[in-house]
Amino acid sequence: MSRTSMLVSGFIGCLAAVAVPASGHAQTVGSTLAPTVVANPMTAEVSPKLIYAARGRFDVGFQQFTTRGAQNRRLKLAVWYPTLKSVDGGKATIRYVAANKFDRGILNAKEITSTGTAVAKAAADVKSGPFPLVVFSHGYGLSPIAFSTLLEHVASHGFVVVGPEHNESFDPSLTGFWKALIDRPADIRKTIDYAEYLTRPGSPLAGAINVSRTAVVGHSYGGYTALAAAGARFDFAAYKARCAPLGADDPLNFFCAPVIPREAQMAVRAGLRSTPKGLWPSLGDERIKAAISMAGDAYPFNERGLAQLNVPLLAMGGTVDEGTPYTWGSKLTYDHAASSSKSLVTFPGAGHLLFVDSCDQMPWTSQFTVYAERFCNDAVWGKKRPLDIVGHYTTAFLLDTLNDDTAARNTLLASSTPKLTNVEYSTNRVQQLAQGQ
Repeated sequence: MSRTSMLVSGFIGCLAAVAVPASGHAQTVGSTLAPTVVANPMTAEVSPKLIYAARGRFDVGFQQFTTRGAQNRRLKLAVWYPTLKSVDGGKATIRYVAANKFDRGILNAKEITSTGTAVAKAAADVKSGPFPLVVFSHGYGLSPIAFSTLLEHVASHGFVVVGPEHNESFDPSLTGFWKALIDRPADIRKTIDYAEYLTRPGSPLAGAINVSRTAVVGHSYGGYTALAAAGARFDFAAYKARCAPLGADDPLNFFCAPVIPREAQMAVRAGLRSTPKGLWPSLGDERIKAAISMAGDAYPFNERGLAQLNVPLLAMGGTVDEGTPYTWGSKLTYDHAASSSKSLVTFPGAGHLLFVDSCDQMPWTSQFTVYAERFCNDAVWGKKRPLDIVGHYTTAFLLDTLNDDTAARNTLLASSTPKLTNVEYSTNRVQQLAQGQ
């Protein structure tokens, strides 16, 4: 396999053979799996108890804005928000457009698109607001529009979702990976700053956003971004120790070689006077009250760095993820975050891109030179059912942590979460219940 193919396959997270490890979670519920066999998750019924998989009561508006992000670069923002009832009953069709950030040898296209059901430039439903803020960080080289199904869904339940278009490009040498580790959390801070402006009197979404209730959500490198923005801190000593045994041809070196030699440059880019010897200073934002990491890269923090994260947390991931290996991402996050309220949703047999829009929404994905068929349709899980499950847990978590919604909170307890075929759910929330929290 060529270097380009290896990198793209790592990003897209494709495996021809599926193996499911034993769970080992102390409080795992809802799994009906044999140790190494996955029933067909595409055809398994979704429990009717997935009440938050249904679209919310709000129609959704969409607008785009521009501010200044990391390194004072122009930062585009995509914003989804509850709007006044539309005449078509929320069935409008919108075509989202963003620049292609992939090298032309990987994706020969000028732009990428996705279709959704939001209403462009619709008036915000200020009377029902202000609404909590959800900042969404996309996967490396992607765009918020590639996640429009999920982001529209969240907005329909009464949230303002703002997705920054991180300034980066995905090339075969991964030259921007180390820069993104520093720049992305800064983009999140700048995005929250702009949300504060958007909701001021006389601004485009005046009165629509409650920035005092803010969560950060992300996929892949966006999952890393969510963790960093919520308080996790770099532990380069542990990062180097994790990577040291790997040979140059080891696929896991994909996660090490582009970053490890750049530690000193990262410190300069972060504005530090010297390269930290222990844990790095936090790149986080204290305005963030909760975090969701979907197949998020957790290895730069490792155990000690994740222990600095203590806001409510939801992690989600697939067990055969090559884009961010389960034990380097979702599982590592759940096991070591210090959050007193945390949960993990595991999709046995699933790959990296379970969370993006479907292929029929993104026809440009067929132009990928490597593994195009796996980008927007998981080989084992398909698309609709996992998006329903992700939508349910994401919405319930946000309603609980940002709105103090008791009904949503109850669906996240180990004793009452839906029992779903082929889905593993782990949480410490049963302990909270016992402690009366």
